[in-house]
Amino acid sequence: MNKYITVFAIFLFCIFGTTPSLAQDWSLEQCISYAWEHNINLQQQGLATEQYENSLFQSKMNFVPRVGINASYNMNWGWATLERIITDASGTYTISVQEQIATQNFSPSISASINLFEGLKKINTLRYNQSNLKAAEQDLELMRNNIALWVAQAYLQVLLSKEMLTVAENSCQNIENQLNRVKQLVAAGSRPHSEQLDMEAQLAAEEMQRVMAENKLTADYLTLRQHLNLQEQAEFEIALPVINIDDQGLGSNDVNSIYSAAQGLPQIKGAEFRMQSAKHNWNIARGNYWPTLSISAFFGSGYSNPYYDIHGSSVNFWDQLTNRRGHGIGFNLSIPILNNWSIHTNAKNARLNYHSAQLEVEKQQQTLLKEIQTAANEASASYNKYKAANRNVTASQESFRYVEQKFETGLLTATDYNVAKTNLLKAQSEEAQSKYQYVFQLKVLDLYKGLPIKL
Repeated sequence: MNKYITVFAIFLFCIFGTTPSLAQDWSLEQCISYAWEHNINLQQQGLATEQYENSLFQSKMNFVPRVGINASYNMNWGWATLERIITDASGTYTISVQEQIATQNFSPSISASINLFEGLKKINTLRYNQSNLKAAEQDLELMRNNIALWVAQAYLQVLLSKEMLTVAENSCQNIENQLNRVKQLVAAGSRPHSEQLDMEAQLAAEEMQRVMAENKLTADYLTLRQHLNLQEQAEFEIALPVINIDDQGLGSNDVNSIYSAAQGLPQIKGAEFRMQSAKHNWNIARGNYWPTLSISAFFGSGYSNPYYDIHGSSVNFWDQLTNRRGHGIGFNLSIPILNNWSIHTNAKNARLNYHSAQLEVEKQQQTLLKEIQTAANEASASYNKYKAANRNVTASQESFRYVEQKFETGLLTATDYNVAKTNLLKAQSEEAQSKYQYVFQLKVLDLYKGLPIKL
């Protein structure tokens, strides 16, 4: 019985163990892994990479000699010249006669050939396909990085919307508590009815903000689901990680050090492999200037009907195949002299493509440096904005606490209370936005450093 339970447990793990269930809260790492597995563009790029693998395999097989078995069979009807042996009183002699007959010919053979030299084109083609495969693999990795960034941005946006919804709900609850208190004071005659109306208007405004926050969260969840290609309609929730913002990591965001570490990123390596591919293609084109030397060998036989030996006797099929065997070896040398200038033109174009690929490497490096500079600058700016927003929240909370105390003692009106509450809500909103913007910029920098994206 225990054996069956163990087997069933393993079966369930194989089905549900590798993919997070919709019933559980998904972490950022799980979302990224799921997106990688179900992204159609990534799957298509994987198939394209396999095609480059096939091309590389074929370039290796081009070093193997070509071997083939050939056979031909022909039937002809018409007049033919035949030799006949005549024996009469004067002796035995051979004559040629014209007869209308049907003839059959069968010629089996096996042949092999290989190019001994052709300007190193096979070796350069092998290197060309190797570089193309490596470039395709880098394209695949670049697409994975882009998907990871898209998912991370959508994931952090959901976290921001969740936090904003919590702030809106707490604000509504606070206003509702104050409204209930004001209603009691108005009923007792210690507060004017206008304050109740002001609080009710503020509660309506807070409710609208809460509804807008709910709609924003729903829209952000939809965006994240679309990035994951989630088709299920079941409930989908993400995990709520603890995000602590401090000075840690700011000192390590030096642009030069990040740029040095980023030289191994797929956009740079892919451009370098394409440059190597263009160089090998140039060598292939230049190989057409050289002569081509090949060697071939064959072995074959033949059968004809009618066919006679020297004695005039008909020879059967198997005897003909045995007696008419033949084999040989041959060399072929081809020297290009004039090809309408096409070889020279192709070589020049290949050289230009190589120089263009060199410039593309420099362009990608310049683009990468600009992206790192921008990301580092935005990370620093987001951090400074967050620290300022954090101080603003602290000051707004203290101010609101003071206003709330004054309002409860009747020294301030509901309008003063609502203004302080609105200022606090705005400060909390700016703090949350700057925090998640800073976290996202750190994830971008982590990607440039070659680190995995995780929270």
